[in-house]
Amino acid sequence: MGFSVSVKRTFAASHRIDGYPGLCARLHGHNWTIEAVFATDRLNNLGMAVDFHEIERRLDPLLLEVDHTHLNDHPFFSDKSTTAENIALFFYRRLSSSLDREKAEGLKLCQVSVWEMEGYRATYEET
Repeated sequence: MGFSVSVKRTFAASHRIDGYPGLCARLHGHNWTIEAVFATDRLNNLGMAVDFHEIERRLDPLLLEVDHTHLNDHPFFSDKSTTAENIALFFYRRLSSSLDREKAEGLKLCQVSVWEMEGYRATYEET
């Protein structure tokens, strides 16, 4: 695909990683950063791959769902650890399910990356 666009947003949430052999097993929090990357090979009549505000419109409700919460209490994580990898999976699955019309128009969600702090990133993508 020729064009890619991404939006980065942040949210604050606590979590703990049950069974982790160290400090991450304790309750702690992060100011998480989420980046969603979309791609297409065509531009619309304005010369845009996708309007950044359209991505925000889909991403922001998900952020509100987890912002200032304890991630271990979220239903998505009832059978999953609250690792950055699984948080990326959560955002990827929820964003991709909201793209049915855009998929038909050639827009594809490429990947979602999650930083729990500067320098520590996990990414989920499907091929």
